[in-house]
Amino acid sequence: MENLYLTVIFLFTLFFLLGSGVWIGLALMGVAYVGMEMFTVRPAGDAMITTIWTTSSSWSLTALPLFIWMGEILYRTKLSEDLFKGLAPWMNNLPGRLLHTNIVGCTFFAAVSGSSAATLTTV
Repeated sequence: MENLYLTVIFLFTLFFLLGSGVWIGLALMGVAYVGMEMFTVRPAGDAMITTIWTTSSSWSLTALPLFIWMGEILYRTKLSEDLFKGLAPWMNNLPGRLLHTNIVGCTFFAAVSGSSAATLTTV
């Protein structure tokens, strides 16, 4: 029963921190740090630093800002708008023209960029 009380206290603390305007990452990290200090024998700082480093040094995370930058370039130069204007006449006869134009546009962008996460972020 003690674990249930601690879980409720952790959730209340987390919601309080989030409601008071603390950044999401800092609130989660603070509650996780306290929980790890209470329930594990390994030092919580060591475990958190190892996890943060291995997560932030992945190749996919390194490339994602460049794909987002590419999407920003496409947006600022109006190339994405021209893409959708060019695809719209091809979809005239299909019901749900806007839906199909969006799907084909996303397909083209995913084929060019090679990343579904970048396509999601850009479009």
